[in-house]
Amino acid sequence: MIRYISSRLGIAVLLLLGLISLSFGLVSLLPGDPAVALLGEYATPEDIARIHAQLGLDLPFGERYLNYMARTLGGDLGNSFFTGSSVSGEILSRLPNTLIYLVPGLALALLIGMAGGTFAAYRYGRFADKSFTFWISILMAMPEFVLALLLLFVFYQQLRIAPAPLGMLSSTQIAPPSVTGSIPLDAVLAGQWGTVFSILNRAVLPIVTMGLFFAAPFGKTVRSGLVQVLQSPQIEFARACGLRPGQVFRYALSDIRGSMMTYLVLLFAASLSGAAIIESVFSWPGIGSWALDGVLKGDVPVIQGFVLIMGAASLFGYVLLDALMTLLDPRTRQNAVSKVRRQTARKTALIPS
Repeated sequence: MIRYISSRLGIAVLLLLGLISLSFGLVSLLPGDPAVALLGEYATPEDIARIHAQLGLDLPFGERYLNYMARTLGGDLGNSFFTGSSVSGEILSRLPNTLIYLVPGLALALLIGMAGGTFAAYRYGRFADKSFTFWISILMAMPEFVLALLLLFVFYQQLRIAPAPLGMLSSTQIAPPSVTGSIPLDAVLAGQWGTVFSILNRAVLPIVTMGLFFAAPFGKTVRSGLVQVLQSPQIEFARACGLRPGQVFRYALSDIRGSMMTYLVLLFAASLSGAAIIESVFSWPGIGSWALDGVLKGDVPVIQGFVLIMGAASLFGYVLLDALMTLLDPRTRQNAVSKVRRQTARKTALIPS
């Protein structure tokens, strides 16, 4: 098992190296000149040449690639062309701002999707199942920003129970002393619990938006999987044996846990990459809005850093999923062990005695 998981980690590391190369190549081939974006369209050739020299853009493509690879493997993602701030520092300071609504939002999606999908599967073909399918179809057809604007219209504009979508702090609040760069963490370290409560209050609508948006596909997956399992011969046999409904449900759930965990990892990757939409609507200073601003400005280090971090999170998320599935599913574990044994026996046979 250790050798199997180690091999998966090795593959993930190789894919990560490929991702670094891909991010450098694609971003380097984008149209436009960062120096012109910095200086404006009326910049002189001398000024453009000076900025190229400062940013290292005057070097050959191969030399720039090797420098980027060495710097990235050392943990340095470079500095923003426009602000001069460290890309790694910006990611570390803004990522907690995103996770403060993303993790509870995914937990809410898991709760709603699991409860709704299970209830619909047990009422398959009835009014409850058709109603659930109807609302799931509406939510899946609705873009994320439309759902966010709709919630703002209802709870902020009409009911007046939600705060204005103006970021993490109101105009009358003073930001805590900067220690980590993340406002929630700095507020906790400074003991400003009123600020912490205000931030959590302003995170409610982003959490609900995230939860409702991702509950739809997750609930559909749970419903489809449970409908098939509940109609399978093994479940019918379990019911015929007189097992309690709770035991039957646990057996059915164990059959679809693989697809549920896989889809949950997919949702996490999608939520990270799509965070810019929610953060733009609510003026939330997270990693998504920061990356979107970098894309609009053509800030190459910001784009490369965001692509690399999101890709790395997705890669190692899949590795973790593979390891969990191998440990939880006896069939997958047996296949993995057999595969490693066959590879070991093949290598041993190639070694001369």
